[in-house]
Amino acid sequence: MTKKDIQVLQHQRLHENIGEDIGLEMGAKMVKDYYDRYGENSIHFVGRNILEKMLAQPNCTGINMYKALNSKGEQTYVFVGVDNQGKSILEYSVINDNGTLTKEIGMIANRFLPRDPDEGWFAWG
Repeated sequence: MTKKDIQVLQHQRLHENIGEDIGLEMGAKMVKDYYDRYGENSIHFVGRNILEKMLAQPNCTGINMYKALNSKGEQTYVFVGVDNQGKSILEYSVINDNGTLTKEIGMIANRFLPRDPDEGWFAWG
């Protein structure tokens, strides 16, 4: 993420309604257009449980996805929960069982299952 991206996020008010169902036709076209331009594409599967845990963090409005490289140098993604100001949730306060306020570390997710880009609904070959 660049400094310019951060400045843009600071000027936007993020909310849970950002994003929409674009349908199969547009989704397949967008994936194919990317492939046609860059000559590569990859799929990374992330399970429901980790997404639900991230979204359950206090004040979590959505998730930022960052392109990344794993320890083998392969393309992957890192997911980070964000609040409605676009601020990454790196820690948050909780009241524990004995009533005291403590800090919890925010979730940073990875370890996705890579998939074959020639499989699935958007396969174009």
